[in-house]
Amino acid sequence: MQGSSALPDACKLLPQSDLEALFPGRPVVSKGPTLSPIYKGPQYSEGCMYMVKLPSPTSKLETAKFTTVTIVQWGGETEGVNGSKATFANMRSTREKIVADPSLNRHLEPASGIGDEALLETSSSEVKVSVRKGDLIYVLNLDIYSPQSQPNAVALAKQVAARWKEGVGMVEATAPVATNNSVDIPEDTRTSSVAPVDQWPDACALLTPEDVRAIFGDMKIEPPRKTMGQIKFESRIDRVEALPKPIRCFYQTSRADLVNGERHFVTHDVTLIVSNVAATPELSKKYYQVVRKVGEARTELSGLGDEASINIMNQIYIRKGLLVVEVHVGGGDRDQAIHDDATRRANELAKLVSAKLH
Repeated sequence: MQGSSALPDACKLLPQSDLEALFPGRPVVSKGPTLSPIYKGPQYSEGCMYMVKLPSPTSKLETAKFTTVTIVQWGGETEGVNGSKATFANMRSTREKIVADPSLNRHLEPASGIGDEALLETSSSEVKVSVRKGDLIYVLNLDIYSPQSQPNAVALAKQVAARWKEGVGMVEATAPVATNNSVDIPEDTRTSSVAPVDQWPDACALLTPEDVRAIFGDMKIEPPRKTMGQIKFESRIDRVEALPKPIRCFYQTSRADLVNGERHFVTHDVTLIVSNVAATPELSKKYYQVVRKVGEARTELSGLGDEASINIMNQIYIRKGLLVVEVHVGGGDRDQAIHDDATRRANELAKLVSAKLH
């Protein structure tokens, strides 16, 4: 076995600079070395771990991917029963038995160009490279991140081998690790919770001036006021897209009543809001229950879409398939007769709207 000056150092065999070259622009954090057990003799850095922070495929957060190198054997004989060749052969036999189990979904193959002999093992979560370079045996693990993971693991394993020379120990690598120009960003795997913009209806087509006139023929009706909207498609980088059709249509209605010789004005705000067009029926049902709970719509209504309910403020929530709309007739909050009349009109309007929902 070599003297103490030639003791291996896992963190020098795999320096942080190698990972920074392969993951340009991404934070690389050293988790430090792991010392060998005392019973092995003079202690040395047997293992080394790094954490690379990368964008998550499923959120805006970053995910931690780990790289480790572990020295299995070093400094002894290459030949013989206990030599590095025999040890590596035993490792190969063990790994072949493990990957033979199809339920583990692992793949093992020889890897050329790394040390004297190497094995490349892959699974859905990691790339493992086991290498023998003369008297040195080590295993490098890299968490799967993208198709870039395997070539990165191979490049790192090659550099470890380049920094070791049998009978000498640690040496300088003759060339730096290959540098990536960029990091592969995995495609965002999430699906949107809302339907595409072309599936969102026109609020003023669901509640037209003719519809309002049919229910408020005894009142003056102002032209509709439209409100445009936008929807957010959540992903690693949220994408906001403007809706081409209005999501809110508002009518102001009014009339003057003569009561005991005095004129009293009655006004109603008539509104239709396209609350949501969900991506799936299940999401639409969940959204309806949320808006119903928030709006305290405790009274169920029949004959309107797939489900409908009304609250004390004459807001009617209707779900039909993927679509949730709100029909509202405001006014008369302090006059029971006017409020009850608004309730009647809201229900009549809701029937006209419901007949148009697809």
